[in-house]
Amino acid sequence: MTSFPSLDSIQLFGKGLTCKAVFRILAVWLLVSFTLPQAGVAQRMTGAFTKFNNTFREWTIVTEDEDLRGELRLKWIHTNDWTEWDFTLGDTFATIEQKWTDDPNMWIIRCNGVTVSAKTAWSNEFLRWKLNDGKNQFNWESKYSNQRDEWELETRKDETYLMETYWEGNPTEWIIEDNLPEDVSMAMRVAMVFLTLHFSSPRI
Repeated sequence: MTSFPSLDSIQLFGKGLTCKAVFRILAVWLLVSFTLPQAGVAQRMTGAFTKFNNTFREWTIVTEDEDLRGELRLKWIHTNDWTEWDFTLGDTFATIEQKWTDDPNMWIIRCNGVTVSAKTAWSNEFLRWKLNDGKNQFNWESKYSNQRDEWELETRKDETYLMETYWEGNPTEWIIEDNLPEDVSMAMRVAMVFLTLHFSSPRI
């Protein structure tokens, strides 16, 4: 009768590694993979507020992790140039630029290797934006035309992304409700947050 070697006696890759050892390693790897938080979850934004009460040039970004906060600020903080911004949150860094210096109807957001183009639905009407990152196309808009306290996704009713002021008529503090799936890029999320904060507040 033919006998088969046991799992303990099979050597793999010439390294003296048995099948049983390989199975143990795979089991540990799978356990770690499924129990550790997934990348991006801790960076889900939940709010934003101005760093100072008398200016809208610097914002603090709040996340689900109370120990993790980010920042959105003018690139040239001591000038009156509102066309370039920087965003940081943990290991995430984004640049935000007005595509043409004299035309605020189109912006380019670059984050984590993804580029989002943001363009007004109608020229010089800054309440409705068309966003495209090469994978998703969103329509991001103010819920009401006569005020900018609430913004929402027009294209996804089942997977929502909402922003609203904490106090009506006060653009210094915002709540973010993010129910989008993980495969929606961080760049797209940054774009929606930026457009809301920038076009709902005065240039001071």
